[in-house]
Amino acid sequence: MNLPSTMRAALITAPHTIEHQEVPLPEVGPDDVLIQVELAGVCGTDAHLLEGHFHAKLPLIPGHEIVGKVVALGGNVRGFSEGQRVVLDPDLNCGTCIMCQKGMRHQCLHYEAVGVTRAGGFAEYVVAPSNVVYDASDLAPEEAVFAEPLGCVAWGITRLKPEPGSTALLYGAGGIGLLLMQALKASGVSEIAVVDTQTERLNLARKLGADHTFLASEADEQIKALFPHGFDIVTEATGVAKVQQHMVQHAIPGGKILVFGVAPEDVTIEVSPYEIFRKDLTVLGSFSLNSTIPLALRWLRSGQVKVRDLITDTLPLSGLSEAIDQKIAARAGSIKAIVSPTLILEGAPS
Repeated sequence: MNLPSTMRAALITAPHTIEHQEVPLPEVGPDDVLIQVELAGVCGTDAHLLEGHFHAKLPLIPGHEIVGKVVALGGNVRGFSEGQRVVLDPDLNCGTCIMCQKGMRHQCLHYEAVGVTRAGGFAEYVVAPSNVVYDASDLAPEEAVFAEPLGCVAWGITRLKPEPGSTALLYGAGGIGLLLMQALKASGVSEIAVVDTQTERLNLARKLGADHTFLASEADEQIKALFPHGFDIVTEATGVAKVQQHMVQHAIPGGKILVFGVAPEDVTIEVSPYEIFRKDLTVLGSFSLNSTIPLALRWLRSGQVKVRDLITDTLPLSGLSEAIDQKIAARAGSIKAIVSPTLILEGAPS
């Protein structure tokens, strides 16, 4: 395949600044795969990077939720072919530090990530080591683009270990929340209640399998009336500290609390240690993903997790700033924005 020497890319050049530039095509090392990006999802992490937080090394091409087609292979790479649709696990690790040796590769002491510390998918092409590339040839790009965020959900589920027949309460019905809700159902939860501030999101949650939905302004009394003893699992996908502080009161004795949303780094909450002690609660965190792309792909292939209805905005590269602004503002009606570099190539309006 004849490849160009340059490509279009969206770069964060300084905090709160995105520039669209023509940059050199990434070099392909002996163990690398060069991928032509079909779609890249917009994530809250991209908003943090735009603010100059979360490992940001600027200038940076962000974008870590990537699906595309293989266009070139390094000399040592086996098992892939040109034209094959693939997805990425963006987390890269050294393999030798104490965290990697413990099996916590996403906590690598030498953490690197595609689209976070090195060039990512908001570009026409992206390069990645072949050992973090996975086949997705049997999925549509609109499904495969969810492999990375669903991989993060899969790590949360792996940490949580839901028991068959358990009940769950979930705060937040945005894109990640609706993935988490479906994954809980796929993992044995028999009854799940969802809380959100937007009626449109709650309607979609019902469509995708929620058993009960509650507007946040009315939730507490209604929840206590239906589930007076609490839930086996209480989790959230909001990143809102007040919500995270609130979860303990709805956990049944012996229950589990999963903090999944990303709160600001400098925020703290007040939780009664006596309540955790008295109710025999387990409190868990879940950061990123940890070799969980295969589980995410199984959920997508089986249809246990449905994702097409989550896409509400498909934008060209020039729409990246708009997509991140929508993410920050949690615009009503917006669930998941994805960026398609091919919209520019095909001459779509910018």
